[in-house]
Amino acid sequence: MNLDSRRPYSIRRRVALLVGFGALAPMLVALWALHSASNDVSVHLLEEHRVLARSLALHFNHDMRDTQSSLLADIGTPEDWEGGHVQQALHATLLHSPILDAIAVVGQDQDGTKKVLWKELRHGTLDAGALLAVPEIASAFASGRQGVAPLVEPKLHRFVFLVPVRDWDGQVSKLVAAIANPASPTWLAVLHQGGLGGGSASLVDDRARVVVSFGPATAAPARDDDIVATGELAVVPWRLVLRQPRAEALAPLEAQRTRLFILAPLLLVFAVLFSWGATHSVTEPLKALGAAARRIADGNLEAAVPPQPDDEVGRLGRSLETMRVALKKSVDDLVQTREILEERVLERTGELRLVLTKFVSAQEDERRRIARELHDETCQTVAALGMKLDAAAAEPTQEGTRERLKEARAFASRTLAEVHALIYELRPSVLDDLGLFPAIRWLADHHLTPAGIEFRCEVSVPERKLSSERETTLFRAIQEAIRNVARHSGATQVLIQVEERARELLVEIEDDGHGFDTASVAVPGPTGRGLGLLGMRERLTIVGGSVEVMSSIDAGTRVLLRVPFEEENPGG
Repeated sequence: MNLDSRRPYSIRRRVALLVGFGALAPMLVALWALHSASNDVSVHLLEEHRVLARSLALHFNHDMRDTQSSLLADIGTPEDWEGGHVQQALHATLLHSPILDAIAVVGQDQDGTKKVLWKELRHGTLDAGALLAVPEIASAFASGRQGVAPLVEPKLHRFVFLVPVRDWDGQVSKLVAAIANPASPTWLAVLHQGGLGGGSASLVDDRARVVVSFGPATAAPARDDDIVATGELAVVPWRLVLRQPRAEALAPLEAQRTRLFILAPLLLVFAVLFSWGATHSVTEPLKALGAAARRIADGNLEAAVPPQPDDEVGRLGRSLETMRVALKKSVDDLVQTREILEERVLERTGELRLVLTKFVSAQEDERRRIARELHDETCQTVAALGMKLDAAAAEPTQEGTRERLKEARAFASRTLAEVHALIYELRPSVLDDLGLFPAIRWLADHHLTPAGIEFRCEVSVPERKLSSERETTLFRAIQEAIRNVARHSGATQVLIQVEERARELLVEIEDDGHGFDTASVAVPGPTGRGLGLLGMRERLTIVGGSVEVMSSIDAGTRVLLRVPFEEENPGG
């Protein structure tokens, strides 16, 4: 009693100390880690900005290269220009490009005069004079190489993709000039991803002029301690510049450090209170589970284990409840099984009583039949034989005596045949003389042929042999099945198959009769219907065999008889 009362408090003290030290130590380690990791965070932030800058620059390069590839694919052949297909392709490229404002086709006369042959606008306007004044256009006509050039316009920083177009002679006959606007909504959305917090993201040309920028810090003066990262554009000589104030970038780290200093004492108190509550929440369910375990050990399986929270203790309680339910079910199953066994014993006793009654009745019927045949036929024949012998003895002449002896001989032969018939009915000698399989054929011929039923026997003689007891048991079961076919089936054809399967001998008797409902003979009735099948089953069960009957109305009947071979004795 004293030990049980001290144990929970001991657990509470240990848990409180462990939780207190466990809470204080990580806080001290966290303060040291925050202090020592400031420089590492700065380096990490700078690397992240550089990775972001390179990633955004790759995005811009991809857009520009994709635009160049589309323009190069659109120029086609001189025949395409004559059919207007190139203009349609350029129009589609203009609509699908995220940065193009306009596309123009520039031609050159023999005296070097350049003019705009065709143009298509999507946004803003196109100053043809500013476009033709681009120096790189003349270089593109002369060298036949594509390029990118800035477009000098007031308050705009656009650039031009130049793609030469050659005629049938391979000479540059015209240029496709696609005007790109870096301040397009698509590129501004990309720059928005680089403007972290209060920082900015800008595109700067080769003269250090800001082409386009995004972010609230664009108008603020730059500081020496700002985090700055750049990414180079490959198609145009521009740079992507990301800038973020260092104080803003490190603000979460500093706020975390201040918050930890403030919360440390509160967390320690909370840890102590939490340890007490946690200990209490563990010990109380354990007490309840201990009481439930003692009830189960005492044999009380009716009271359920109290439900517990969904944790380790709760899972232990559910396991204990599962064990209680399973144990109670096992006890209930044992009681139910005992009741079922007792009921089956009673049913089995009744069935055996019916079988015994049937057996005694059949035995008495057979005795009466034999006695009647002996009285009606054999005895009369023997009496007639005696009378013939008396007549032969009283005959005065030798010739008359010989004639009377011949008649007596005939009566003796008839008596012998009748006795042989009775012997075959009691136990056919063919089973002892020739074996089981000729006896099966004899049964079929003896019972089915007189009933006008054709039969076919397919016997596969097994390598192993049944014992005499099992042969006799199987023979009687086959005899009952064939008699049922002859008496009740109304069949015209019967197939009898015998074969060895695994460790048993299988006999299959199939007829094309009118069949019957197997459920109606599952249990023998008051009229004796089903007793024959029950007798077959009982006979074969004694030697470890089985009977299976498959039948339905107007679909014939199939009877499977299985008798296992006796296990060979390895030491014999």
